[in-house]
Amino acid sequence: MPEHSTPKQRVEFGLETIPPDRTVTVSLRDLMFVHQTLAEFVQFFHQPMHYPDLHAVERFLGTRGSGDAFDVLSESVYKRMHDMLPPDIHEAFGEGERFEHPLPPSYYDSDDDNVAS
Repeated sequence: MPEHSTPKQRVEFGLETIPPDRTVTVSLRDLMFVHQTLAEFVQFFHQPMHYPDLHAVERFLGTRGSGDAFDVLSESVYKRMHDMLPPDIHEAFGEGERFEHPLPPSYYDSDDDNVAS
């Protein structure tokens, strides 16, 4: 039995509990913000020359309040997408089971920091 889940497994976990014909109405501006955020991450990570070392990744991500990639990603998830999700989905996240894969991600480890070395 595997010890970790893959990113794809984690992303897809629980989605089958949502009827395929269920829809929501969202702000196009907010949806485009999220789209552009994901596109920025793809644009950076698709080319290994963009991140020759850890420092390059850290520079891209930035620090809290820097306005760099991690700030934009946080705004996408915690502000823009927050209003896109219906209350029952928010509740399911709070319960921590419906969309939470039972196996930890591969970047977690059993060390005290829960981060792979």
